[in-house]
Amino acid sequence: MAASGPTPMGERHNVLPKIHELIERVNDAGIRYCHWKSNWNLPRTLEGETDLDLLIHRRDAHRFRDVLRDLGFAPAVEAGSQVLPAVEHYHALDEATDRIAHVHAYYRVISGESLAKNYHFPVEEMLLTNTRQEGRVVVPSAGAELIVFVLRMLVKHTTPIELGLFVRGWESFRREVDWLMTPGARDEALSLLPVWLPQVSTPVFIAAYDALRQPAPTARRIVLGVRVRARLRGLTRHHPTRARLTEIQKFTTRTAHRLGGTKKKLAPGGGGLVIAVVGPEASGKSTLLSEIERWLGAYYTVRRIHAGKPPATALTAVPHLLLPMLRALIPDQRSTRVIAGDQTGGQPDRDRYPLTFAVRSVMLAHERRDVLSRAFARASNGTIVLCDRYPSSTVGSSEGAQLAGRPTAHVPVGRWLRALEARIYADIAAPDLVIHLTAPLDVTLARNAARSKTEPEDYVRWRHSLAENLEFGRAPVHKVDTDRPLDDVIRDAKQAIWDAL
Repeated sequence: MAASGPTPMGERHNVLPKIHELIERVNDAGIRYCHWKSNWNLPRTLEGETDLDLLIHRRDAHRFRDVLRDLGFAPAVEAGSQVLPAVEHYHALDEATDRIAHVHAYYRVISGESLAKNYHFPVEEMLLTNTRQEGRVVVPSAGAELIVFVLRMLVKHTTPIELGLFVRGWESFRREVDWLMTPGARDEALSLLPVWLPQVSTPVFIAAYDALRQPAPTARRIVLGVRVRARLRGLTRHHPTRARLTEIQKFTTRTAHRLGGTKKKLAPGGGGLVIAVVGPEASGKSTLLSEIERWLGAYYTVRRIHAGKPPATALTAVPHLLLPMLRALIPDQRSTRVIAGDQTGGQPDRDRYPLTFAVRSVMLAHERRDVLSRAFARASNGTIVLCDRYPSSTVGSSEGAQLAGRPTAHVPVGRWLRALEARIYADIAAPDLVIHLTAPLDVTLARNAARSKTEPEDYVRWRHSLAENLEFGRAPVHKVDTDRPLDDVIRDAKQAIWDAL
């Protein structure tokens, strides 16, 4: 039956085009669905600010997936966690806005705690039958949504971790209470409850409703949460002990992700990627990387590293401590001085080959291999790794082998160090995608002059000449011309990355 209920908004605007197209296609196909929870926040959801939580009738699952595929939605998974049954994630790039639409598709109502999701509420037919329209979006009737809301909120009061997460979301909770908990919704819920969830008695539900509506003291809500959980014990997916272990594991993982600066821990269905952003000095690498990190980090687990200046390892930490002293004692053998000598007349002067430079080059190769090995390990577990610069096989490139092509001035030590450096770089796999930023030399020089920390002009010219023909093995390279508006540059790079995902 159809039922009226509170409306979270009037006529909608600013709906993300990709979401609008999805809703229209699903409606036109006659797929049975509803946006089953948090409809108080539906306007922001339709703008792409939050997940689109769609409950799909199981018999329409194949047709729904066909629509998603036709619209360019790709599957995503929750990296490092057990996949929830009958729950799927999909992402699609909205070309008009460069934003990513996130569909959280449910074929069963798997819910309860925020982390363990240890309950299957058998109310799919209730939610899909008792509906109303919010614009073009099908949502449950207020009473049907209220039943699930009350149970979800009370279960969140039954463990310390869940209670802590609940308190963090208190403001959103109170807004939903004010929007959803109306006398009409309560009356409808009481009529639906015995039919669809007879496990929860009417007196228990009324007490739970009142405790959330007032709200009651925390201790009272905890007691009621335990009572509700006891009533729902026949609907659990796992033994309580396993559920608590899952909760702790997910909480630990989520905390680690947040400490790493990433809110989400979803991964593309095809797995993680190592994406390198390369280009000459003052080509906009840092600006683009910051934008890409912000964009992808809202939906996936993202890590950003600097392969040009990698951190020290356990093996090189002590030598790093000695570098300042060596630079002061033998300034002519500093790496920057040797590299600067490579710019003479635009051609490398390969006769300058100090032993300290060779040792430092091997250390740098080792550090790059270490940071990139960890990057590929993260990518294999679903992380998208963004690399500022990347080792190139082009002779003379600043991020490649520094000893290649130089005479072995220190035999046999020099020959051994050069071979060692080559072996280390050979161990580094090619990235999954290279975004190669390009710009005319005059533009690059002007940008360098405008920076707060400028590089010598000769150095910029030399780097620019080398960066024109960088090679990265079999890695696909997408060249992006940065001599145009920044928005166009970012859009071009985003599209290339999305195609790779």
